[in-house]
Amino acid sequence: MHTKTLLLAGLFTGICASCSQHSCKIEGTVENAKDGDTLYIARMTDGTFLPTDTVLLTDGKFSMKVACDSTVIASYYYQDKQNHEIYSNIFFMENGNVKLGISSNGKVSGTECNDIYQQLMDSVYAIHAQMSKIYSEHALTDSTMEFTPDPETEEQLIALDRQSNELVKENVKAHINKPVGYFLFLSCYNMFTPAEILELADQVAPNYKNSSTINYIKEEAQRGMNLASGQSFADIALPAIDGSNLRLADIIKNNKLTLVDCWASWCGPCRKEMPNVVSLYKKYHEKGLEIIGISFDEDENEWKQAVEEMNMTWPQVSELQSWDNIMTRQYGVTSIPYTILIDSNGTIIGQQLRGKELEDKVKEYLD
Repeated sequence: MHTKTLLLAGLFTGICASCSQHSCKIEGTVENAKDGDTLYIARMTDGTFLPTDTVLLTDGKFSMKVACDSTVIASYYYQDKQNHEIYSNIFFMENGNVKLGISSNGKVSGTECNDIYQQLMDSVYAIHAQMSKIYSEHALTDSTMEFTPDPETEEQLIALDRQSNELVKENVKAHINKPVGYFLFLSCYNMFTPAEILELADQVAPNYKNSSTINYIKEEAQRGMNLASGQSFADIALPAIDGSNLRLADIIKNNKLTLVDCWASWCGPCRKEMPNVVSLYKKYHEKGLEIIGISFDEDENEWKQAVEEMNMTWPQVSELQSWDNIMTRQYGVTSIPYTILIDSNGTIIGQQLRGKELEDKVKEYLD
């Protein structure tokens, strides 16, 4: 995983307390490094990284020993003196000999958490390589054109993406009580349902249970439970694109199905998914489907321009406050695109549905 932004962003207290019983030897090589180049190491606490160690390289090699009674989640960051090459990765300081192969294809190994992490990364990268091959085989000669795969190719890409996500989720569940599982959980908890998040958060190791990060995730999941299937969607009123105030309940009660679509003009995945939403609307609107677009934009002109460009002819609302909006505060929506499917009684019957899954659910109710 690429962690440069995490490494540089945080200001916090390191967590590896001095100890006398166990030690962690960390050694490795840095590809193309020169004598005198520096390797920076950061340690994580409460979900954030702070540089804590610097290591001078000799012939591209290094070795250090730290006292460590418990596993510490860490990251390294290397940049040569000419700022030509940047390598970064996660690793785990724990009792034993940790080996770091630092390069564009970095490897970590030698201890339990590092081996688990590397095995997962190898599997995920192999899937991503398959996806890259598909993209290259369907590459456009005109770089200004948007990549629009045919239905078969799109299904291939979606299936591979799901496979990658399932691998990560399986590893979180299998290792949630270990530091490696805890780190993966922090990195990808949005892949899980709110109920799954709350269950997993209760399974982390005791020293992580009361962290502010875990408490935040649990609070967010509790809000997300408001969007669980079978729950009633609480009515909200938002400024509409024409300047009026739109109450969602007025639309929901007058249609067999209503799709609440959270999106933004600056969101690449939202724009990529929008042709599918437009197609769905054209196919099922007359059968009883309505859509309400809730934009996470800040710029009114960019919002309105995107609505027009993408032919979004359904009702549109926005507070124009980016993430500081009612869907995030009240419902815990922290990633977009995010969809919520609601029947005429105001009962939520699905969420986070896209593409074929979404159409199948709509078809089930309207055909």
